Amino acid sequence: MNILLKLSVNRVIQILLFFLFIVNVSEGLFSPILAVFVTGSIVGASLKTVGFAVAIFAITKSIIQVPLARRLDKQIGEKDDFYIMLAGAIIGTIYTFGFLLIESSLHLYFLSIIGGIGAACLFAAYYGIFARHIDKGSEGFEWSLYSVGGLTLSLAIGGAIGGIFADAFGFRTLFITAGSLNVLATILLLFLYPYLKKGFLQPNVK
Repeated sequence: MNILLKLSVNRVIQILLFFLFIVNVSEGLFSPILAVFVTGSIVGASLKTVGFAVAIFAITKSIIQVPLARRLDKQIGEKDDFYIMLAGAIIGTIYTFGFLLIESSLHLYFLSIIGGIGAACLFAAYYGIFARHIDKGSEGFEWSLYSVGGLTLSLAIGGAIGGIFADAFGFRTLFITAGSLNVLATILLLFLYPYLKKGFLQPNVK
């Protein structure tokens, strides 16, 4: 896959794809078994608690992401997109490590708000940068790499490993591992900075 990316995809798309792959492997480690963690670790928590937490995350993300993306689209250049995406990645890292500290349903709901804000910032900027740097004539191919590699396979890998990992080492080690992957992904984003567009669209850098 690495050879394929080197031959066919520009550097910005490579970085964005690898970033998303790592982030979603991290999420895949715990998201399929989050209900087990919540109901087993928080006194009085039930499946309803998990459902409310997921809803709070999704609603927060939805409220923030659309207007934020609209605002970013009106700005010239991509520096603002980069800083918002970096902020989203950092908040997402805090969200993942935050599971180590929650002790009540209220803690979980507050953490879900933080996670929703992080996801909104991340993807409001991510989609814009990705779309602007796609290679002409390879739109379907590169969006498919995004869908299959960045979303589907990454979650499959994380999901397959997460349950085994939690069984063997416990949830604490699982969240530390997932958070560490988010740190790695955030560092990877820094390599994107030299390729950002400062004004009008420029040719893609291979």
